[in-house]
Amino acid sequence: MSFVTLLHPMARRLAVLAATGLVLAAASLHAAPPKPREGTLGSGKAAGGPIMSMAQLRACVAQQARIQTQDDDTRKTQQQLTTDRAAIDSGAAALKEGMATLDRTNKEAVEAYVAQAQAHDKLIDGYQARVSPFNAQVEALQAERAAFAKACDGRRYLEDDYKDIKAGK
Repeated sequence: MSFVTLLHPMARRLAVLAATGLVLAAASLHAAPPKPREGTLGSGKAAGGPIMSMAQLRACVAQQARIQTQDDDTRKTQQQLTTDRAAIDSGAAALKEGMATLDRTNKEAVEAYVAQAQAHDKLIDGYQARVSPFNAQVEALQAERAAFAKACDGRRYLEDDYKDIKAGK
């Protein structure tokens, strides 16, 4: 007769449960560690391929921040140019209207109109001087976005690496 059969039925159940618990505990010690969580950069779906290294992820995160800054600057400049263009258009309309009612026999009225026209011309010159740099700024932003799309968009990374980079590690 074995030791287990000699035990009271309740004690037998406890012995079986304890043995089962030890087996499960030992099995869980040898279980695989949890799979690290992954993320994907940009708006694209995960393209597969290898997971980015910490250095690659750091470069992509920095590039993404540069794009955001450039995008904000471009929007501000565009809003200012739009406002200036509206001022130029309203100034042109005012000059056209003023020309129709100008008393050409009055020397002071003509000089005042010429001064308004010269101020309007300076406004136009300033606007045109800012348009070329703005266009270059837009082209640089488009190039930066294209480079990001090629190197980073849709690339997989480990979320723990991303958190470390954001934390400054």
